Amino acid sequence: MKMREAVPEDAALIREIALATTDADNARARVMERAYQLEEIVRAISSSEEAKEQLFIVGETDGDVIGFYHAIDRGETWEVLRLYLHPAHHRQGLGAELLTHLAGRKRQPVELYVESSNEQALAFLNHQSFVELNRIQEEVYDEPMELVHLRYDPR
Repeated sequence: MKMREAVPEDAALIREIALATTDADNARARVMERAYQLEEIVRAISSSEEAKEQLFIVGETDGDVIGFYHAIDRGETWEVLRLYLHPAHHRQGLGAELLTHLAGRKRQPVELYVESSNEQALAFLNHQSFVELNRIQEEVYDEPMELVHLRYDPR
């Protein structure tokens, strides 16, 4: 998979990938619909272009964007804000490639939050040697959610 920095023209594909990971009938879908408005994605891409401590990276195969991550270098850790791979490309090692790309930028622990109901993401991250630090209750776009705080230390 080829990795490159996201550009604003990728926003529609990024939105499509993120929304493809949800069922239309649940709270997570409502949150994703609000979180992945085109203007918000463009804003996130633009801010990462301007700030050297942020990365918004897309992964491509055969010229098609199939996954992405958005991470912030917090000094001692990476904080992953977004990590998605289109469901048609799951179980091919490509999600692991996205994480490997991030770890290759600066070798330091990686932390992220995942909704506790997102069993597929949790299984993937556990398989990638992430460990649970704690769980928190948060309101995300007016929806109550339990989030699992995970960490991976590649050192």
